[in-house]
Amino acid sequence: MEVKLVGQQTEWDNWLLQNDLTSSYLQSWHWGEMMERVGQKVERVQIWDNNKIVAVAQIIYKPLPFGWQYAFCPKGMVVSESRIENQESRIYETLINYLQNKKCIFFRVEPNHLSIINDSKFLIHQSIDINPRTTAILNLQQTDEALLDAMRKNTRYSIRFAGKQNLVVKEEKNLAVFWDLLQQTAKHDNFTTHVKKHYEAIFNFNSIYQLTAFKDDIAIATAVFVGFGNTFTYLFAASDYKRHQLLAPYLLQWEAIKLGQKLGYKYYDFFGIAPRMKGVKSKEKGISEHEYDERHSYAGITRFKLGFGGEVKENPGTFDVVIGKKKYFLYKFLRWVRRKV
Repeated sequence: MEVKLVGQQTEWDNWLLQNDLTSSYLQSWHWGEMMERVGQKVERVQIWDNNKIVAVAQIIYKPLPFGWQYAFCPKGMVVSESRIENQESRIYETLINYLQNKKCIFFRVEPNHLSIINDSKFLIHQSIDINPRTTAILNLQQTDEALLDAMRKNTRYSIRFAGKQNLVVKEEKNLAVFWDLLQQTAKHDNFTTHVKKHYEAIFNFNSIYQLTAFKDDIAIATAVFVGFGNTFTYLFAASDYKRHQLLAPYLLQWEAIKLGQKLGYKYYDFFGIAPRMKGVKSKEKGISEHEYDERHSYAGITRFKLGFGGEVKENPGTFDVVIGKKKYFLYKFLRWVRRKV
């Protein structure tokens, strides 16, 4: 097996869509370009075996102290279904050897299945999730009536209630509106946002869509989405909490589902919900009987998203494939010390 770099968007995206129709937008060429615009170092590599591509990985290199770095492959790598059976370990070994020459001390991955974890000869540590491991996927190949019927009763009521509040929903990209509402939301919910430059880079691409709800010409809620392959994905949202009684986020989600249909996408990805937790039952289950820890930071948004229906999909999580053991454990120790200080 050998590693080859890819320099053409068409070649990259076409392979992804031919080999994995549900590939995450995080592996798309455009998303890599967005990361480059905010100063990230990105490479797109193919793994070849017997003159065939068996896997691809869009890699973001992250700098570390002492001149070290690690490689991160969000929602990947993507392995071909036509690969030679039980060859995942060889695929990873080929890529690890390549990354070792890049002076990476570990390779952080978010695999779609556990085979690499179970079969690998490498030392592997589970990491804190970078991107949510669990999501809900809604099949858009249904009538509006069928979609509404599959929702939780309270969700249908909230959509209809918001629809009677003289709200106007507009599809237009407006970074200023998003940024203003995001600052309000971050302050109310006590979380840290990316810098404005990060969102500006995202908004510059045609695959990004924004819906905003207005009340009396004042923006009260907004949401941002990305389209790739067959899937329309919900990325970010922000709202004016002082107007929360108008239930605008419910109307925005419903309008986003219809927009995804209009644009020709087959699936709607809610992107992040609380992971499944055995033995802990939710008092208010979602449509798919998903059980999760109600103390999880995603618990509130999980109740909101599952109310729209959809099928829960869960990946194994985030893992570090260790390349340099001594350096990796020194890095982990320094991280632990920093958190304690």
